[in-house]
Amino acid sequence: MSAFTPIPQSALRWERNVLGSEVTRIRTDGAMLTVVHGREGDVVPDHGYSRGSVTYVVSGRIQIGGAVLGPGEAGTYTAPGGYFSVRFLEDATYVVARAADDEITVPDIGERAAHNLDA
Repeated sequence: MSAFTPIPQSALRWERNVLGSEVTRIRTDGAMLTVVHGREGDVVPDHGYSRGSVTYVVSGRIQIGGAVLGPGEAGTYTAPGGYFSVRFLEDATYVVARAADDEITVPDIGERAAHNLDA
């Protein structure tokens, strides 16, 4: 028997998080993959990760810091590395891979947001 478990598209739960992105997450024991959809002009506010991350653009174009990424392009974030925002230059989808026990770090965005953060 294979240890690979397929996850049908119908099983993915999409939600709009406090950072304003439409996201779904796929988790395993040690890793998490977040798929992010956004529309042209959307901005994911400043945030970082406690253990780092890898971002890969599936479609569209996004800007992270001074870098513009398009389909098939990727980048890494090494913690602690401060904060970065993501601007959607056009409708786009990207994925973020990170450790399952990683925590999002943010500048002070207010008590309500801090207690409901999930990106």
